[in-house]
Amino acid sequence: MHTDENKAIRYLMKEMDPSEEMEFEKLMREDEDLLIEVESLRATRRRLSGLPKKTPPEQLTQKITNDAKQLQSDTLKKSKNITFFVKRGIAAAILLAAFTGGGYYFYTDGSEITPSVSSNSKTIEPWVDRNEILRFSGDQPINQSAALKSDLDKSYEKLELVNDPNANSTGGNGILLTGSSN
Repeated sequence: MHTDENKAIRYLMKEMDPSEEMEFEKLMREDEDLLIEVESLRATRRRLSGLPKKTPPEQLTQKITNDAKQLQSDTLKKSKNITFFVKRGIAAAILLAAFTGGGYYFYTDGSEITPSVSSNSKTIEPWVDRNEILRFSGDQPINQSAALKSDLDKSYEKLELVNDPNANSTGGNGILLTGSSN
């Protein structure tokens, strides 16, 4: 059968709205297989409408009705069970989250929270490279005056190797000059 078998049946039973019917007729003009299928279904419908109408036995009708009722009640029970368990699961998740959050709130002492660094902080942490070696790049401009060069040489002599970054060094007003070759 063609992929549009439901559309073909809806077309034959006159269940389509006019715009959908016009679109389907256009598809039939473009697709010969669809046209053949619609005509085949139309012929089958004519044959079936020519058959005599018979009433089924009462037992068969009753059995089908009972089976349909049983199926419907089973489906209803299953959906009630599913919603019951879903509601219980959601309630358990909410309780778990509430107890976890409450426990965290009441039993933490705040030691895990790191305080923010203020701009008025007097302790300065120097940058130290991985090998704890202070490196300085000695590139100097070519056209330096002699006075500037002597001042620069004096400042190089004041630099010290930092072995303990937390130790208080004398002089320099707490500023530590560091550099990196990276």
